[in-house]
Amino acid sequence: MNLYISVINHGHDDLITSRGTLPTLAKNYTVVLRSNTTPTDALIQYSEDAGIYLIHDGYTKGFATNNNAVFDYCHSMLGMTDKDYFLVLNPDVDISTESMERLLNLSIAKDSDISAINLFRDEAFTVYDNSIRHYHELLAPLKSLLGIKRTDVYDKDVISEPIEIDWAAGSFLLFKAMTYRKLEGFDEKYFMYFEDADLCTRANRSGYRVTYFPSIKAVHFASHQNRKLLSKHFYWYVKSSIRYHLRNI
Repeated sequence: MNLYISVINHGHDDLITSRGTLPTLAKNYTVVLRSNTTPTDALIQYSEDAGIYLIHDGYTKGFATNNNAVFDYCHSMLGMTDKDYFLVLNPDVDISTESMERLLNLSIAKDSDISAINLFRDEAFTVYDNSIRHYHELLAPLKSLLGIKRTDVYDKDVISEPIEIDWAAGSFLLFKAMTYRKLEGFDEKYFMYFEDADLCTRANRSGYRVTYFPSIKAVHFASHQNRKLLSKHFYWYVKSSIRYHLRNI
């Protein structure tokens, strides 16, 4: 059993090269970095030094298309099989090798098809990232903007053992490679948001397990650009939300 890690870069060169997360993971696992933007010389050298596979074909693609392309690359070029694991990892997530190894062992023990972890917004692990959710409410984005409490977020404070959940954010999702293949990966008709919710929804409806492991912690330095009213990210968010609900609810 091997682990293949997919990281998508979209102008995050400085962020990636300033951190030791990927080189550390690359010592034990196969890391593939697909760059949506022309990689800087620093990122190229960083990848070469760490043994990271850096891919750039000159085309800008969405989250779904990029990760599906990495999955296909791992399968066709790097020898990934159905017995392996495939991790979708944001470039702004820091996780230790020790935590990664514990997650793999837990995922195997629980026979989890898709695994999520306890993401935080700070290195002291005091502020939760709301990365696990119940199925979406259509008006949830509007509630957030108006300061109204949302009811589609799991309360991490009351979860101490692994549980099966509706869906988890695509910033960190660990798949059995076989599960990802059978679900045909992310739906590429989504551009940036709700690909994760859609995939987990399809997984649950197909009888696969989406499991949250609260004891595995990592930091997600997220910008949450979709929360800025009238921004292009908010537009993409709302558009994807409507598509998700028309398809799944």
